[in-house]
Amino acid sequence: MSLAVALGKEVGVPMRLANLTLEELTEALNRGWGHRDSRVGSLLQVERAKIDPPKVDPDKIAAVLANDN
Repeated sequence: MSLAVALGKEVGVPMRLANLTLEELTEALNRGWGHRDSRVGSLLQVERAKIDPPKVDPDKIAAVLANDN
């Protein structure tokens, strides 16, 4: 994400959503969540909303990801 934002700045392309995404991912990394995948931004939103994270069967997630190839 940081490379995309840097390239956008270099060539003068507005990258508003990319900048927001970079901020979210940077916050997640600063929390030590670097081992998680890109869905970590959703966890930040759940935390900010002060709601419980959704209960999802990890096997179902693995099955969907396995079929995503």
